[in-house]
Amino acid sequence: MENTIIYHEIDVLLPAQRFNISFSYISQKGLPFVREFVLRLVHLTPMTKTQIAIFFGFSRREIDEAIADLVEREELMLTENGRLTLTEKSEGYFADIGEVPRLSLLRDSGTSLSFDLATFTCLGNIASDKWKAGISIRVDDENLSNSEAQVEKHFQRQFHEILHKGFLSRSLVQDEKEAPTVYTVKSVNKIRQMPFRLTVRFQIDINGRSVEREDFDELKSSDYVHEIITMELDRLARPNNSIDIAKAMMEIRDSDTIKLIDSKTHSINLQFLDDIARLEANSQNRTTFLGPIYSQANWELLQKYLAPLLISRIESKKDVGQDAFIWLAPSDPYWCKSNRLLVSLSDFLNKSTTKNKSVYSPIIYLPIAGNDDRRGANQWKNELDPCLDNANGIIEGFLGGNVEVLVLEGELAVVVYHMSIPENYPVTMPIGFISTEKESVKAITNLVKEYVEGSAGYGRPNDCGRILKNFKQRSSN
Repeated sequence: MENTIIYHEIDVLLPAQRFNISFSYISQKGLPFVREFVLRLVHLTPMTKTQIAIFFGFSRREIDEAIADLVEREELMLTENGRLTLTEKSEGYFADIGEVPRLSLLRDSGTSLSFDLATFTCLGNIASDKWKAGISIRVDDENLSNSEAQVEKHFQRQFHEILHKGFLSRSLVQDEKEAPTVYTVKSVNKIRQMPFRLTVRFQIDINGRSVEREDFDELKSSDYVHEIITMELDRLARPNNSIDIAKAMMEIRDSDTIKLIDSKTHSINLQFLDDIARLEANSQNRTTFLGPIYSQANWELLQKYLAPLLISRIESKKDVGQDAFIWLAPSDPYWCKSNRLLVSLSDFLNKSTTKNKSVYSPIIYLPIAGNDDRRGANQWKNELDPCLDNANGIIEGFLGGNVEVLVLEGELAVVVYHMSIPENYPVTMPIGFISTEKESVKAITNLVKEYVEGSAGYGRPNDCGRILKNFKQRSSN
């Protein structure tokens, strides 16, 4: 879409099921040369055996064998006046005078296919996925309970499309000039349920207004899916946090990002973003961006800043492996609702070491209610495992829980404000910056360290220790 920009990408997990389907189909098969053209000739007008032999130049023996075969197959019969004509059976081979005869064959087959449970679109054999890093969407209970009957109906309706997409065995169309048609569905048996992952892209126009979401190419209809997505987004919506974001910007001493927010409409103006981008192009030590830091474009932007720093660390003779590279997550309902986060977390962890050297010490802080928050720890385990070996729980509340920070002390800082403006945008809008400016990095590092090393009260340090370790201890109690 022209003059729009994506400000968030969120994965939704649509319930889907895989089924074993047994069915019969009718194929239209061509006939051997002699058989076809004898029948086509007689279809035009009844003829004697001699007339047919003269037409084709057959010998007496050849015409006798050809006619005998067709009579035996009940495709030709002799009339009272001694002429050969088509039987009722062979008449059915022709759609019209002069058409090529087609023989209908009834055959049995079976297949294993997946269908989503919202629109019952055939998805083929989708790859196995997990109910994680995405927003799980509920569908109508009737769709779940009657899924086999629904699939029987939709398999028949979508048969030609399923065939065209190559979801069925090649043997169904091998040596066939025309596509087969389904005759009857004998049985449909559910095998298992799994999620079907759809990426929802949230966009704004040049004036910062929210743009209608695009339909899903994977589904034959998107209306109902958009409807249930909207219901779930409404449930997850948070109050407007513009004032808290402004306070966080002041604490971080960020006087630039706030310029992107129109004070009258509380929306983002893309023209302002372009103006800032032009100013920052000259400084080369700060870049403002829109969207999650783990989106593909923003993660690639971060790597451009990180690459020279990591090369310097790898080549350094100093022991830099103990230097913490902190990733502090926000308390935002849409953070981590994308497979892209898992990809970025894995990259964040993998780049901490080379074959011969430790480059930095990665640590991920995930917000929980406290050291006894078993539910929160369990939720993070379900969402982010296996990226939790270097993850600690942190009591939520850093800068109101609205700010995400990545900081490599003395070298680089990333700040992402997760703005909630429900009257303008259906999901929070991540907007932030990457900086290597020394004073900015120092100020952000001090804010993070002060919170991590602080406490929420007596005997309640903000840093709750390893998520996995605490989870295992609580699970065993």
